[in-house]
Amino acid sequence: MSAQKAEVIIYRTQRCPYCLDAAALLDELEIRYQEIHLDDNPDRRSVTRSILEGHETVPLILIGDEPIGGFTELAAMHSSGQLIRRIFG
Repeated sequence: MSAQKAEVIIYRTQRCPYCLDAAALLDELEIRYQEIHLDDNPDRRSVTRSILEGHETVPLILIGDEPIGGFTELAAMHSSGQLIRRIFG
């Protein structure tokens, strides 16, 4: 695979099953990502809402500067082929 062109960030908690699924999918695809853990943040909903209006859960995934949503959106992008194109150009 070519060099990764877009940074990927996952806002997550340690035990969230969808967070684990998102990380596993990115690992499987050999996509590097940064994790921002919100376990100790008592107001993590306001953190995710401030990044993507209306999004109050984790994971919250960003590709480049664009928040794409959670695991469902990540998996849909992968299924359609958009994920690899967006990250690797």
